[in-house]
Amino acid sequence: MINTKKLLVATLISMVSSSAIYAASTQSLVEEGRKVFVTKKLGNCLACHAVQGDDNIPQTGSIGPKLANLDNYPKEYLYNKIWDPNTTVSDTLMPPMGRSHKITKHQIDALVAYLQATTKAK
Repeated sequence: MINTKKLLVATLISMVSSSAIYAASTQSLVEEGRKVFVTKKLGNCLACHAVQGDDNIPQTGSIGPKLANLDNYPKEYLYNKIWDPNTTVSDTLMPPMGRSHKITKHQIDALVAYLQATTKAK
């Protein structure tokens, strides 16, 4: 009985630790995505897009659509849209950020994490 309790406690501690590590790595990815969004030499997304939910960045972009409620979209859809928007819309002004190697696959993943975390429907 004592060994069962010890095992249960150890399992719970492990689960809590894993959750904390996952939350920290997710937050880190979101922060990296925000950097890609605002940095001119990376994504520079704010040049064309306003983004709902992040009041700490200028909301001046008006060439592209305002980015809102993106947590409702599958990650793969957003990834592909950033990788090469021409695959779904042929007359877009948005450059193919991944296909043209402007940003890496990891940076696109981070950007998707930021957009989904920031633009959640209220």
